[in-house]
Amino acid sequence: MTYHGQRPQIPMKQDPQTTQFPVAGMSCQGCAKSVQRTLSELPGVTFAEVHFGSRTATIQMSESLDESSLLAALESQGFSAPEGVLGTRAIEADLEFQEEKELASLALQKRNLAIAAACSVAGVGSMLLGAPHIISVLVTAPAPIFAGHEVLKEGIAAIKRLAPDMNTLVSLGVWAAFSAGVAGLVWPAYLGELTHHVHSAAMILAFVLLGRVLEGHARRSATNSVRKLLDLAPKTATRLKNGKEKVVPLAAIHLDDELRIRPGESLPVDGVILEGRSTLDESMVTGESMPMERTVGDRVCAGTQNKHGTLTLRATGVGAKSSLGRIAAAVQQAQSSRLPVQRIVDRVASVFVPTVLLIAAASAWWWYGHADLRAAIVHAVAVLVIACPCALGLATPMAVVVASGRAAKEGILIRNGETLQHLAKVDIMAFDKTGTLSEGKPKLTHIIGHRDSDDVDALLKRAASIERLSEQPLARAIVDAAVARDIETMAVTDFEARPGEGVQGTVDGHRLWIGSWNGASARGHDQSLMHHLAGPVQEEQGTVSLIEEDGHLAGVFGFTDKLRGTSKPVLQKLREMSVEPILLSGDDFPVVERVAASLGLTNAQGRMDPNAKAVTLNSLQDNGRQTAMVGDGINDAPALATAHVGIAMGGGTDIALDTADCALLHDDLSRLPVLIGLAKKTMGTVHRNLVLAFGYNVIALPLAAGVLSNHFGLVVQPHWAAAAMASSSLLVVLSSLNLRRTHL
Repeated sequence: MTYHGQRPQIPMKQDPQTTQFPVAGMSCQGCAKSVQRTLSELPGVTFAEVHFGSRTATIQMSESLDESSLLAALESQGFSAPEGVLGTRAIEADLEFQEEKELASLALQKRNLAIAAACSVAGVGSMLLGAPHIISVLVTAPAPIFAGHEVLKEGIAAIKRLAPDMNTLVSLGVWAAFSAGVAGLVWPAYLGELTHHVHSAAMILAFVLLGRVLEGHARRSATNSVRKLLDLAPKTATRLKNGKEKVVPLAAIHLDDELRIRPGESLPVDGVILEGRSTLDESMVTGESMPMERTVGDRVCAGTQNKHGTLTLRATGVGAKSSLGRIAAAVQQAQSSRLPVQRIVDRVASVFVPTVLLIAAASAWWWYGHADLRAAIVHAVAVLVIACPCALGLATPMAVVVASGRAAKEGILIRNGETLQHLAKVDIMAFDKTGTLSEGKPKLTHIIGHRDSDDVDALLKRAASIERLSEQPLARAIVDAAVARDIETMAVTDFEARPGEGVQGTVDGHRLWIGSWNGASARGHDQSLMHHLAGPVQEEQGTVSLIEEDGHLAGVFGFTDKLRGTSKPVLQKLREMSVEPILLSGDDFPVVERVAASLGLTNAQGRMDPNAKAVTLNSLQDNGRQTAMVGDGINDAPALATAHVGIAMGGGTDIALDTADCALLHDDLSRLPVLIGLAKKTMGTVHRNLVLAFGYNVIALPLAAGVLSNHFGLVVQPHWAAAAMASSSLLVVLSSLNLRRTHL
């Protein structure tokens, strides 16, 4: 791995037998539950979870699952998914499927809204003008018959699935109101007082459809972060072949193709610069606001913008395999995840509609016995249309969708919603030193042989030969030092790397081991000799690596690594946010003490191997602390996995990025307070949404049932009940959208 200008590659934490795909046709949380049950019952599906906020499904399956059976099962229930859901599908294909279905749905809802609104105006107008009641019925009829057709169809489908949903409630309310109005026309002597309900049928539909159109636009705005990420890469690229340039579609570009990037163009792929020098604006991908200078040998990623010079690249990552593609896939995965609190909401939602039907029936029975049929219909219809399980279904997923998109814009990758919930509670954050609090670009300052007569250049040559196979920052420093001295490396056999201990291999007939103080101690080397050799390095408070050759201690390497300029202010900011920073480092005690003193850390531990870091975090968790770990190397992987939240630095190793729950896409510690702030505000939004959704239904249902009608004369008319229902879902979406603009 190169440590100069490399952007992170974010592998997906996904089992080969797990797949995620979009599902069309869901209009409420009840639909999502029906899809989930349908998928769970398929032979070969071991687990299914459907996400109403992102309109996607995630399933775990055995190899025997048949795709045609899956698609047919969804279609039989009134839903659909794209072909190829069990194969390798590009994210763009899923987004195109979703966008096509959502745009078609919005267009249909807008048409139906226009019909319902026109019928409402015509019906009310005919009543105000004193027209015969039959005119009101005729001008209102297109609303339930045509504008309400889709709602009725979905409501009936839900009943057939034995899972009545929001569409069922609205359909019952609309047709109860319209039927009451028609009954008043047919039997005016007995039911004449019901005639005005015919107008309510059209107005209910108008308000419901208006709410869905507004909610649809707001939700599309919230979920388009993945599309915006993918749109950063141009659709074409200038390919160089045999010295000639040709503009080709991005799909025609393959690994190792050479591309020409001119000033002002965005990079279509990940690559290594072969020729040229320029500054790149990487803010769209990494959140880094300052343009970065890149030259020959530097790695660059898709989606960044070339500002000045002309570059020639060799493609190293294309499409879904590029950094941009992996980031987009991870954001999509996060947007389809659930918070633990959602399980409680799902249990409530599963009994919500049957409960509403019982309340409506009880309200109708009570008012019919204590007043008249007109009052019974008013209150029953109002209960049916004021209830809003959709607000409950959207409360948590919409906040996660918006937060994960905002995080990507800030240069932070969050893998799932549960991570946000943990981050909001974090009260202690552990840091590795090298590459985290320090720049991760150590320089070799000392080469000390066991004997004064030792040839240090020969020792460096053998050590660099082995270390060139490692991806640790100290290994890179050794290799760089050899290059600076024009020392050529040699072939290595039997190479082995042990995290937290060191690396070893056979070179030029010698068996070499290079590693940490703990590793050397574990190998039985004399402590006094180790201190003697490392003395000059320790006096300067540098980092020490020890070299063993053919079983004997051969010398030490000493390194210095500057602290990041952002380290101290970031740690202070975390303290202000009630997060205690601590240092867990594999470096020797004098180095750790110096770093801790300069950063104002009161809890710092040195000579820690990977397991010791994990044990320390486990101990903190046993004492009730909510932990986060920030690191970048292989040595940090166990600690990253042990902490409640693992956070990988952007320049870190692939294994660290794969293990972590979050990744900073640029080596910028200032993103950490932003990450904590976003998590806290996201959970605040979730709690506010849940209070709004639960509170609305708890208050609205009794009011619609008429608990205040006798004492205060408060009667909720059906059309105003529909307006309230539509507003509740919209408010939850708008509340979540506020996360896109909130100050962090």
